[in-house]
Amino acid sequence: MKNKAAGFYSSSLEMLLDTMCNMLGGVVFIALMVAVVAQDSTTHTPDQYHEQAAQLTNDLASAVASNTVVKSELESVLQHLQDPSHRRQTNLMRLPNLGATTKQPWIVIMQYGKVYPLDVLSSDSHAVPIINDHAVVFQAQSGYVEPRPEKGEAPESGVTQMVEAFKASSKTNFYFTFLVYDDSFDAFVRARETAMKLGFQYGWEPLPENQRLQLGRQGERVLPQN
Repeated sequence: MKNKAAGFYSSSLEMLLDTMCNMLGGVVFIALMVAVVAQDSTTHTPDQYHEQAAQLTNDLASAVASNTVVKSELESVLQHLQDPSHRRQTNLMRLPNLGATTKQPWIVIMQYGKVYPLDVLSSDSHAVPIINDHAVVFQAQSGYVEPRPEKGEAPESGVTQMVEAFKASSKTNFYFTFLVYDDSFDAFVRARETAMKLGFQYGWEPLPENQRLQLGRQGERVLPQN
């Protein structure tokens, strides 16, 4: 697919380059025709002819110089697109959130194709959220959180387990906030489908592959989208 896209843009740029060269030839032809018509229709002094010739020469030189710069830039872009080592990236976009809600965000990290809930409900009678030490590493001093690659759950079973824990503790006033890394967009799609089937709202935010997650900087501003 990438080679096909590169070929499409390369062909388009080559066509544009040919078109610009043809346009330059047209400009030169029109300029010469104007000079010939002006010479036939009006009697000028030799000095006036020299001035017109000098002006046309300057205009032609300017057009040629401009065309040369554009041609060089187009060739550079074309060469860049055809370079097999050129890495293309896809930017993830999300729809705008619909609005405020009285529900609380339940942050879920999507990485390595798995689901990593940032918190779990405590096993006591209060059932309050506590850090999910089993699946994530939390650095208290810096606030950074990193999922454990060997842990985590499949998207469907992970979301289902969280919903079951909510209902068992009568804590259903949550919506899922998915923080999605580049490698786990497909897993996120499966997780959100499961959340919607179970009657829970969700919001999400894409994260670059090399961005570290820090508590207090993600999640609070992500509102549900459905």
